[in-house]
Amino acid sequence: MEINQLIAFELVSRLGSYSKASRYLDVSQPTVSLRIKELEKDVGGYLFVRAGKQMELTDLGKGFLPYARQALEVLHKGRERALSIQEGKRGEITIGTLPTFTSGHFTSIVSEMYTTFPDIQIAIHTGHNQQIIDMLYDGSIKLGMITLPFFNKDLRKLHTIKEPLVFVARRDQPLSGMKDGSYRVEDVFESSKPYIMTDWSEESKHWQRTHMSFGSDSIELPPATALEFVQNYSGTALLIESMVSAFLEEGRLVQLNPIDMPALYREVAVVSLDSEQSLPPAARRFLETVRSGSWGQV
Repeated sequence: MEINQLIAFELVSRLGSYSKASRYLDVSQPTVSLRIKELEKDVGGYLFVRAGKQMELTDLGKGFLPYARQALEVLHKGRERALSIQEGKRGEITIGTLPTFTSGHFTSIVSEMYTTFPDIQIAIHTGHNQQIIDMLYDGSIKLGMITLPFFNKDLRKLHTIKEPLVFVARRDQPLSGMKDGSYRVEDVFESSKPYIMTDWSEESKHWQRTHMSFGSDSIELPPATALEFVQNYSGTALLIESMVSAFLEEGRLVQLNPIDMPALYREVAVVSLDSEQSLPPAARRFLETVRSGSWGQV
């Protein structure tokens, strides 16, 4: 049983004529007749009987017609879905991202994807750099979002999001009432009690260690723990701006701006084992969304 046989059968039943069906399909009348005959062999009997100039359905034809139409409708929907997947309007994409990159910019990206492409399903896995790279290698994700730098030569960097790093503290931090630029980086480290070391990149970690005095009051915490510690207890931490922007706006935290503060960033790279052209359409849509937004542009 072939699709063109079902199409010919449905058309003849609707138009009542082999000749009209042949003109509609732009094939010869014998071709339509042959397709109906082949279909009749499969269903085990005649589907049409001639009534004057019209072709009418037999009881067998009447019984078979709803199923033929249902089959054609399913195939039509399948073709539409295949086309939408090919066009990147529907599909699935698996992404690996850092635990510290699951809010802020990332939430905005996912929201934009949901609004623009609601039929693309996004599966998100979290892990540290090496875990995300391992997920790329074993095929469980198609795109990874990891911190720079990375040294795997077979990974392709498709886009970079730069997030500013800022000093934040509670309002009772000694420097919080002072005018921006009236103190230096060393003053921040000395007055923090404790200074909370966070690991955003090798560059930022090295910079923090370089400016800390030997034996200074400091502890090292994961970023999320560092934020909670600063909020509820004391200290100063170097955190990504998007992570603390709401707390700064609400006045729950303050930003410290020493005069000699360099521009520091956490850089998140979108990476894949495949070239951009080889990515599935849904993954390319995600990449286009990442590139089109204002997040991470400095």
